[in-house]
Amino acid sequence: MALQVEKHTDLEVKNEVNKILKHGYTIHHEQNLTQSQLIDYCRRIGDTNDDKMWGASFNPKDNPDIARVMPGGMFGETELHWHSNGTVHHLSEFKEILIALYCKDECVDTVFSLLNNRDAFLELPESEKDYWRSIEIQLNNFGHGIYGSEAEALDDPSLDNYKPVRHEGDERMSAVNTHPVDGQEFLYWQPPLIEKAWQDGKPTDVDVVREKYKKTLDRSIYQNHFVFKKGDFLIMDQLYTLHRRSPIVNKSRELWRVAFDYTEIVQKSRL
Repeated sequence: MALQVEKHTDLEVKNEVNKILKHGYTIHHEQNLTQSQLIDYCRRIGDTNDDKMWGASFNPKDNPDIARVMPGGMFGETELHWHSNGTVHHLSEFKEILIALYCKDECVDTVFSLLNNRDAFLELPESEKDYWRSIEIQLNNFGHGIYGSEAEALDDPSLDNYKPVRHEGDERMSAVNTHPVDGQEFLYWQPPLIEKAWQDGKPTDVDVVREKYKKTLDRSIYQNHFVFKKGDFLIMDQLYTLHRRSPIVNKSRELWRVAFDYTEIVQKSRL
């Protein structure tokens, strides 16, 4: 039987966090977690009170820090395009930069993909890095956002009471940012949500920026693909990675999702 994460020592949890920062994610197989054990493990790393989704109708009443990702729950059953937690929010507007996903029931026909946008940026020539350091973007939820179609977006019950921020005028954020825990630069990308762009403080053609993002980041060398099996447990850093999902075929597929940060592990020790 696989080593169970709920038995991790404090040192093993610290090592887990270092692996997340190094690779953008960690994954464990054949876990046997209850909802409470999942939350308790995440709380050994940081605060699980997701101020965007906490208390939604699809969250278990006894464990509201968990969102159930499933048909009829969070994100429904549609294809999801590349995105990360926070999506339409600029980086200063959300704190939950870690996502844990635990597979309760599987679908062998659904593929979950991860893209390491940090590594893709750090391996660019210096001239390309400087270009991206000159770029600012504005994110907004227009069209069908991260969903495969507008109809699928409207069919997602997780959006019923969710009111994302709307950025107006010249509100913007830098495309290149620094991670608050280990200080590395990364290139932030939310492909379906980039509405405006600036270069060196001046408006620039957003379509050119969108295409350059795709060419720079959407490369197989920086991607990993998973078919979640029952008991799989993945944690991913939302500043260093993006993720996407193919449509759900087996409607019994269910993931437990927890959004959290690094505050507990950072307060206890320097990584």
